Amino acid sequence: MSLVSAVDQSSVQEETVVRGRRPRVSPPPTRTERVDKVRGAILGLRDDLIADGFGSMLPPPATVVPISAAIHDAKTGGWIAHVEEPLGIYLQRVSIQDNFLQRPPFDHSSDPIYRRLIRDFISGAAMPESKVAALSRTIQGGRAESLDVADLYYSIIDGLQRGYCYGLAVLLVWRREQLVRDGLLSQEAWSYIEDTVEKAGEPRQAVEELLRRTMRYEVFWNIDLEGLLHYMVTFNTAQRRMSLDVQLEIMRGPLIRELENAGIPVWHDIASMPGMRQARDRFPASDLILATQAFITNNPQLTPASEAERLLNQSQAYLDNIGDINDVARTLTRLTAELHPEIMRVYAHDPSKRYVLSGGGTFFQSLAAACGYVRNRINMRALEAALDKIMTQVRKPGDDPLHLDDYQRALSTITSSRGKAMRRLVYDTFLRFFTGATLELEWSDTAAQITG
Repeated sequence: MSLVSAVDQSSVQEETVVRGRRPRVSPPPTRTERVDKVRGAILGLRDDLIADGFGSMLPPPATVVPISAAIHDAKTGGWIAHVEEPLGIYLQRVSIQDNFLQRPPFDHSSDPIYRRLIRDFISGAAMPESKVAALSRTIQGGRAESLDVADLYYSIIDGLQRGYCYGLAVLLVWRREQLVRDGLLSQEAWSYIEDTVEKAGEPRQAVEELLRRTMRYEVFWNIDLEGLLHYMVTFNTAQRRMSLDVQLEIMRGPLIRELENAGIPVWHDIASMPGMRQARDRFPASDLILATQAFITNNPQLTPASEAERLLNQSQAYLDNIGDINDVARTLTRLTAELHPEIMRVYAHDPSKRYVLSGGGTFFQSLAAACGYVRNRINMRALEAALDKIMTQVRKPGDDPLHLDDYQRALSTITSSRGKAMRRLVYDTFLRFFTGATLELEWSDTAAQITG
């Protein structure tokens, strides 16, 4: 055999062996593994940036210099003042380590709230100021009487999760999709934030811009660990979370004003005081917002949480993406100012049925979605005819023209995925009635189709 033939045969054998192996594919990292990787990357961020030539942006932090006169706190004996400094200094001064009584780390890039915060921060949004305690490493109890003490260290009182997000933001504009390959970021999170990162410019420019970004925080000193605990409780556990209903009304304020001007009886979630009960003959603003979106999309499966998240993520003005506001106002006015009073009149003797439209949101939202289906698939004239049909139905003689007894029995047969199934029950029943598939509101028949 010639040397050439031997070489060729050897190559064929080698190629056969290589092609015969299946490449070993490593499983994607778990969420816990991602969290550990992110934590390590943020802790090593300063040294890694300096090693890559960003040293001029990361000088050692000097003594904190407040930008305003300090305020004395008689409760703790401490002092509080405001500080402004570049992010490059802030990330060195405070750390995601050595923080007392804080929540354990989690996957910020997969959390919708913090993922959005990271995206907004990269795009230039101002962040609320953090609160940072200056403590002594050598004085018993940690009480540092001055910000000039040489052995100070800084513990975040409020803003640790934002600190994670700031570190992640720098990693994202610097290393980009490499974070996915290195197991620090899920592909879904990268897809969510990729456009914003690319718009920030090339990596070196984007990192330098972020490190120069002015950060504002409050610094607390001359406090001991007991005082630190006091502030931790005050700022982290004494806050009340804003309800989703109020969030929706704030974000869709102009829409609610339009609907109220059209004559719709609105109950303002934002004006409700503790202990105040909703006027049941009026429609909560949050229900009207969900009904509007259900009408536009002919989708009954909306929730306050999903709608609040959608509104936070969209960039359009308040009324730019809801279609023809006149169609929305006309339809909701007919449902709330025409159909609703008739239902209250017919079912005046039964509170469980009298407020079926205004009392819970599910019925109203799903009916609005069925109306949207008729309007979107046919036209507004067909919808007007459908609404006339339901008005004729509710005015028929008898104690229960809408067969709400049958509706309540149908609800009792639904035992799994109740929220989704209830919305589908109302949507499908009205849609069949509107399109002529049934001559009455056949609640039980619809329920049987849903439950199988």
